[in-house]
Amino acid sequence: MRGILLLMGLSVMLASPAQASEVKAGIMEYKNEGAYTSRFFIQYELDNGKKCLVKPKGISAYTGPGGSLRYVLDDPMKVYTGPDNCIDKNMEIRQGQQVWGRILIDMGDSETCKKSKSVIFRRSGGTIKYESKGTTKNNNRCRVTHWPKE
Repeated sequence: MRGILLLMGLSVMLASPAQASEVKAGIMEYKNEGAYTSRFFIQYELDNGKKCLVKPKGISAYTGPGGSLRYVLDDPMKVYTGPDNCIDKNMEIRQGQQVWGRILIDMGDSETCKKSKSVIFRRSGGTIKYESKGTTKNNNRCRVTHWPKE
């Protein structure tokens, strides 16, 4: 019994809280299951607290009911709102930046996809998948349907 308790204690010590609180992603996907048209953006904050809302150049941010979008985070970006330094000289998001999705619902609420687990942009990272449902005013919050492997 003592050996089992010691082994259980060891496994708890190996699971670091930091590992469970962040994931690395290189791709964001969004599916609109709601009864509305929405726009999907990548959001983050600069060190000075300024907010950035960006999307890949050449890809529409709009999606209607049943539509979906896929953003590769190292594609050249276009700033929707925020200062010019939201993207670097290569028009990219800086690697290591904490990012999350943001949904702007036409004639409805704006929904953040920021959750308690941080998403850190890494080119070699996995895919995070978001979804929204409901109507413009009811049950339309952003949900994570798939976290990248840690």
